[in-house]
Amino acid sequence: MPRTRLVWHLFAGWCALVTMTLAVGFWIASVQLADIVDEAQRMRMIDSARAIAAVFGDGGMAADPGAFSDFARRNLASTRIDLRLFTPAGDPLTAPAAASSPAATGSDDGLLAAARDGRVASASHYDLASGRRSLAVAVPVGPAGRPTALIIATADTAESDRSLAARQRRLLVGCAAAAAVASAGGYALARRVARPVEELAGATARMAAGDITAPIPTADVAEIADLSAALTLLREQLVERGLTIGRQGTQQEAVLGSMIEGVLAIDARQRIVGINRAAADLLGVEIEHAIRRPLQDVIRNPDLRRFALKAIDCREPVEDDLVLGNARDRTIRLRGTALRDVSGDGGAVIVLNDVTDVQRLENVRRDFVANVSHELKTPIASIKGFVETLLDGAMDDPADTRRFLGIVARQADRLAAIIEDLLALSRIEQSEGAGNLPVETVAVADVLAAAVGDCGLRAADRNLTLETSCPDELSAAVNAPLLEQAVINLIDNAIKYTAPGKAVWLSASAEETEAGASHLTIRVRDEGCGIAAEHLPRLFERFYRVDKARSRNLGGTGLGLSIVKHIVQAHGGTVAVESTPDVGTTFTIRLPRG
Repeated sequence: MPRTRLVWHLFAGWCALVTMTLAVGFWIASVQLADIVDEAQRMRMIDSARAIAAVFGDGGMAADPGAFSDFARRNLASTRIDLRLFTPAGDPLTAPAAASSPAATGSDDGLLAAARDGRVASASHYDLASGRRSLAVAVPVGPAGRPTALIIATADTAESDRSLAARQRRLLVGCAAAAAVASAGGYALARRVARPVEELAGATARMAAGDITAPIPTADVAEIADLSAALTLLREQLVERGLTIGRQGTQQEAVLGSMIEGVLAIDARQRIVGINRAAADLLGVEIEHAIRRPLQDVIRNPDLRRFALKAIDCREPVEDDLVLGNARDRTIRLRGTALRDVSGDGGAVIVLNDVTDVQRLENVRRDFVANVSHELKTPIASIKGFVETLLDGAMDDPADTRRFLGIVARQADRLAAIIEDLLALSRIEQSEGAGNLPVETVAVADVLAAAVGDCGLRAADRNLTLETSCPDELSAAVNAPLLEQAVINLIDNAIKYTAPGKAVWLSASAEETEAGASHLTIRVRDEGCGIAAEHLPRLFERFYRVDKARSRNLGGTGLGLSIVKHIVQAHGGTVAVESTPDVGTTFTIRLPRG
């Protein structure tokens, strides 16, 4: 950004002061001149009116207005003053000499009222149409307080205005000449004051460019001499500190280069001021291209930018995890510490650790525990429910007791089978396709019937109808307990989000693909609240909830649909969802029949 030189600052200030002073003086003088000219004109008019009033003071003019007009015209022809005669009531006795003049056509009520009270009044009139200005005065004739007539004298000010304008022009020329002389003197003074400062600025610029031996000029002005001494001392200190900083920089580069962790240093404006090789490799940047550039220009990651802002603003160290997406998503553990200098500015130092492998192992462990806990919940709840029913008195009926105990035994067996199958599924997920899922050819209708039987009580409690459609001869090579669990999860999900009095449809069929392969297709359709389109891509993620509050109130853990996806993938199939808000949702499982 260009800056104005000191000499021009001083000269501009001096010129502004001189101009303002002369302008104010010219304005005051012009106003005083105008007042003097107008006052002289008024006094001449008042004297003329009074002289006429003294001649006709006996009141004879009221009886003979024509004599008044003739006398006034003969005696005042050279003065260009127009006199008009009025009765004490304000009625005109004579006509104006120039009817088109501004005074002749204006209102004289104020002047007449003042003269009627025995006072001499004056007024100024300006006619916009003709651009002419005139003065008018009113003088009473006769005794004070009881005038016998009133005289209004009117005069055009064109001649006096021209005389005033000429005087003002001469005054303006004088002010301009004074301003020119003052400006020349001010420029010379500004040059004298600015020259030592310019010499000192030049020496400072040479020193900043690296010429440490450049001489520092001195001056006679005490303040500039003190500044020269201070710059000399500063030059000596800079030389000493430069040597110290050079040694420290070499040591710092050696330490940062040997670190496994990435180190990123930024200033208060988020510009990169330092980065080691480990950080450059993690972030995929070149050190030479990153230094002194804004962080958002080098690394286009909004999460890292938000963390950098937080690290700069917080007094305490902050930590967070950052996921970098490239060929393989990596999780970076960030630890930021704010830096503060004496001026209050600063920045932050961010340490980066690649914890991708540690995070992956932790996620595997957490997901495995969560999935197992979720899958164990359903059979345990079923067993607990039937046992409580028996304890509440159902054991007194042998038929109910035997039937309930049979269900408990089956759920216990199923519980053991779920544990074994989930362990096998967990091994499949972690081994990238290694391992074999035990399957056998079963009747699909039996699997669906078992799932409906497990969910029947919950559907009845919500007054829902479960309708099943499946050919009896349809069979497929599947892991029956896992497929049953997947169907149970979908039915249970439909029951939770379907209003009472409606239905849930479960169907299975064999379909042919375009390649001619046969697939088992299982659909679960409900008339629930539906799911918005933006949620569908993430619906099968672990712990993802469309409505978190409602899901928890209904007992959901956020793992049900994720379990369905993994079971289907373990069979080599796919699962899809279609939904319309306020209409319903359809889940479709497609499995190879084997």
